[in-house]
Amino acid sequence: MSGIDSTFFSYIHAYMPSIILVIGSVVVLLSNAFASAFSRSTSLSLCVVFMLASLLFCLSVSHRSYVIDIVFASECIILISAIMLMLLIFSRHRFVEFQTPEFYPLYLLSVSGFVFMVNSGNLLTIFLGLEVGSLPLCAMMAFSRRINGIEASIKYFISSALASMFFLLGILFFYIYSGSFDMSSAISLYASGNDKDIFRIIILFFGAIFMLGGIGFKISLVPWHSWMPDIYEGSNPVLAGYISIVPKIAGFAVFAGIFGDLFKDNVRGYVEDLIRALIFISITVPNIAALLQKDLKRMLAFSSISHSGFALACIYLGSVNTLIFYWVLFMITNIGAFGLLWANKPSNFEARYNYSFDKFYGFGKNNPIMALGIAFFMISLAGIPPFSMFWGKIFIISVALDRHEIALAFVMIINSAIAVCYYFKPIIAMFFNASLHKQHYEDNATLLIKTVTFLTLILSAGGVFVVSYLFDFIGLFDV
Repeated sequence: MSGIDSTFFSYIHAYMPSIILVIGSVVVLLSNAFASAFSRSTSLSLCVVFMLASLLFCLSVSHRSYVIDIVFASECIILISAIMLMLLIFSRHRFVEFQTPEFYPLYLLSVSGFVFMVNSGNLLTIFLGLEVGSLPLCAMMAFSRRINGIEASIKYFISSALASMFFLLGILFFYIYSGSFDMSSAISLYASGNDKDIFRIIILFFGAIFMLGGIGFKISLVPWHSWMPDIYEGSNPVLAGYISIVPKIAGFAVFAGIFGDLFKDNVRGYVEDLIRALIFISITVPNIAALLQKDLKRMLAFSSISHSGFALACIYLGSVNTLIFYWVLFMITNIGAFGLLWANKPSNFEARYNYSFDKFYGFGKNNPIMALGIAFFMISLAGIPPFSMFWGKIFIISVALDRHEIALAFVMIINSAIAVCYYFKPIIAMFFNASLHKQHYEDNATLLIKTVTFLTLILSAGGVFVVSYLFDFIGLFDV
């Protein structure tokens, strides 16, 4: 009995970050239900308090002993991103989605689902976390009550349903192959090289394809990426920033747990070649599509898909540390970019979240400080030295060269050069095109929004110091 109790409490302890967030969602829901009037400030403050409590528990020494490095890093990235994006909600203008009491408990439930997902070692509990994390996002998008927001909600729901179907089929084939729901048992058996039965290999291959599809929807790999630009365009910058960071790092953590054993040696098989091909097209195709975009958020959506290809390359190259470096730097830069977009509200915001390039014409003259901030984050996302994303990309390319993946390194270098072209489009629009119409943007910034964006700007500018700290920090763990 004592052994059972010990196991039970160990599970409770391991999943405590998610439990704290679920308790927080119930508290926020009840506080709004029994309050005489809804208070955005109260709901926002309670959400931040519970997310901070969850983060502090993750940082505790006792909790870290229960998780591996990629899990702990993913928990921290998810919670820090969620807290910073929650602070952006406290804007000057009030929007209907953030004046909806149900938004805040759903936000906490979504975060708890993705934290639970990265903590799980069982395919069924990973699926549970995937559903709990994804479904609240559909409702949060629809709360805007705009036609584009409702459209984005429907598209995200459909893509989530497809991802769930693919993931369940992947679980089925993996279970048929290995007889276990353990996250990496099927791939570990395949990687050992002891299984020569061609029919079992075919079963595993189909399982890998379906599992790649399920995870590919979440981390927006090509060809499962088509929903991403429409979701960005239909969502406000806060939710777009959340979708670009939180579900993806959870997906990468699960991907590394399932497929990580394949890349410990230099032996390559059918599954490895499939993943390598996905990396090539996921880096290249969205980069070309981003060149054709006329809306800044749609451009950032396609660039985010390309960044997912870079992040997946870290797992393929067997370097989880590089993935952590890359996604921390991407988190900092992306939150800053979306924070500045949120700080400047389009004048037709009630109709559509529209950030078309022509509306940025003359923005550098009308609002030079904000324009310089947006330009800085575009340059950083482009990977221009010495700013944050330069260090992320240079580490991946270095690892690729060390692993003798010359073709992959070449593709990453070429696509980094292509990215510079489209990241400079908003800069040219702001500083080198005269405004043909009235000013299209209104000030939506508050002290909290300015603080978050300024903090991310400092961290992006000092990317080398962030990387130096991460080197020391990750050195505390065994990889």
